[in-house]
Amino acid sequence: MNLESGQRLSVEELKKLNQPSVPSLPAMPPDGLTRQDWEDLLSMLSALYRLGRATSDRLERLEASAGPQEALFRDLSRQVGQLPTREQAEALARDVAQIQAQLQQAGKKKEKRSCKWLDRLPDFDLTVVVKWIVLVSFIVAVLLGLGYGTATVISGIRDLLP
Repeated sequence: MNLESGQRLSVEELKKLNQPSVPSLPAMPPDGLTRQDWEDLLSMLSALYRLGRATSDRLERLEASAGPQEALFRDLSRQVGQLPTREQAEALARDVAQIQAQLQQAGKKKEKRSCKWLDRLPDFDLTVVVKWIVLVSFIVAVLLGLGYGTATVISGIRDLLP
């Protein structure tokens, strides 16, 4: 294998170059940091890593539980568009009140008379007049039938007598 500089390297050397470098604690820490400080720093970094890992796990669980809630929110937002607005609801309430007022007035009798003496008279109904005409006609027909029958009987009796 060749490097950019043109040197040929063996397979072992290439493997060493490709291996990730692991930071190790220096044998001689720089000035101001002791071995204990380095260990404390390493334990803090480990704790920070564990905390970050726990936080990411918790975040993944929250994201997984947010899916159904998100779908529910989408459904609700679609349904909100179908509901009437405040102005439409107020207009509907006014229409209902107007219809109720008209129904109440439809149930009341209308005042037709303006004279006080007409108020004492009974209401005029055409069916009552028709009933009276039929009754009088029936009575006249019965009386005519009785008169004709009586006249026929009397005429028959006269024919029998000499």
